[in-house]
Amino acid sequence: MKKGIFDKEVLNEMSEKLIAAWREAPGTEPDFLEDYPLEARQEKERQIRHMVEKGKEGLGEYPASFFAVRKRKKWKKRMEGMLEEALWKEPLLDMAGAMEREQLLEFRTCLKEFLQKVRKFDKSLDFEDMGQAARNYMVYAIFLVLNGRALHYRPAAFGYSMLYPYTDNFIDAPDRTKEEKERYNRLIKKKLMGEPVRPLSRHERKTAQLLGQVEADYGRPHEVYKGLLLMLEAQVKSLKQEERWRLRQEAGGQGTAAPLEAEAAALEVSVYKGGVSVLMDRYFIDVPFTERDMYFYYGFGFLLQLCDDLQDIAQDKAEGNPTVFSLCRTQEEASWKVNKLLHFARSLFAACDAKKEGFRDFLQKNCYLLILASAAGSREWMEESWLTGMERRLPVSLEYLHGYGGNLLGNGKKGEKGIKEKKERQRLLGMLDVLLAD
Repeated sequence: MKKGIFDKEVLNEMSEKLIAAWREAPGTEPDFLEDYPLEARQEKERQIRHMVEKGKEGLGEYPASFFAVRKRKKWKKRMEGMLEEALWKEPLLDMAGAMEREQLLEFRTCLKEFLQKVRKFDKSLDFEDMGQAARNYMVYAIFLVLNGRALHYRPAAFGYSMLYPYTDNFIDAPDRTKEEKERYNRLIKKKLMGEPVRPLSRHERKTAQLLGQVEADYGRPHEVYKGLLLMLEAQVKSLKQEERWRLRQEAGGQGTAAPLEAEAAALEVSVYKGGVSVLMDRYFIDVPFTERDMYFYYGFGFLLQLCDDLQDIAQDKAEGNPTVFSLCRTQEEASWKVNKLLHFARSLFAACDAKKEGFRDFLQKNCYLLILASAAGSREWMEESWLTGMERRLPVSLEYLHGYGGNLLGNGKKGEKGIKEKKERQRLLGMLDVLLAD
């Protein structure tokens, strides 16, 4: 590409193309999805239950005594073997059908190395935050495979992936004032611009250290900071949109219908915020971009953002956050938009140039599953007839996906089936550290 990938003109052009593709996507039933007979769904559920019970049994055998060093080593070896077998035979995502066993184990090693560094960086992070950061890092790992590169650790990708739980926790915290959030964003901006910063809290210090990982990787000057500044701009823009919408609601200006201009603004924010976010992950691969690459990866970020919004309908409606899905006025409209999202995903993957087509097809198939899992997470906002019709397109039942797949594939929120007891949390973290130890 002649222009830089973080050129505003380039991104605006991509945004327009993707919004046009979204609007052109039909809301009809997606007849390209695979059908799963009832017996096949029941068998997959049985296999998953068996794996889960086996895993619980293994966790229950953990030798917690401080002096049980030899027993813990045996337990670790047994659990590692169980995890390897579970990854290979996992029936929901069907990873074994997309990659060789050796590559699957490379993904496991990649995730293990990431979590080791997470625990070393900040032992106070809870499981939800570690899970969010790990999901972000796995996007980077997936992009490596799509582009024919070997899985490898990258400090900038680590720092970027870890930023999400830190920034999200701060920006979303209801007890933080508007002034505190603005100061926090100013600190991030100054750090990205290479200016000296003076963190006033542990949280700010850790955030600055994560941004420092990018600097240690790329040095200065470098266009990577332009991309990160755009990411910050997208976050600020999203916050301002939410604030304007809340003020409008409080003033009684919303009316009885979600105005078209509100949806247009929500689309603009979603494609920009989601697109730039994923574009950064692709940037860390250090493979030159083509125009098709720009369209696909920027669009993939848009797709993931829409999936987040789909899963968060109830929360966004309660908090007054305008998104493509929270603006839906009826179940029929929401179901229609899920159909559009499935069609949009299909058209987007037509622009994905991958070194390994089998892995691309695996990713596409699981994007469909992610969309349906997100819809299952917001099933109270979907038409019952639509849900019934979609169930045959799922590898497990809607009820099972809502309880299992939605949390696995989506962004589980804090407090939802979270670990509340400190003692239990410490016990599980102790197990994790044993499993991560070399």
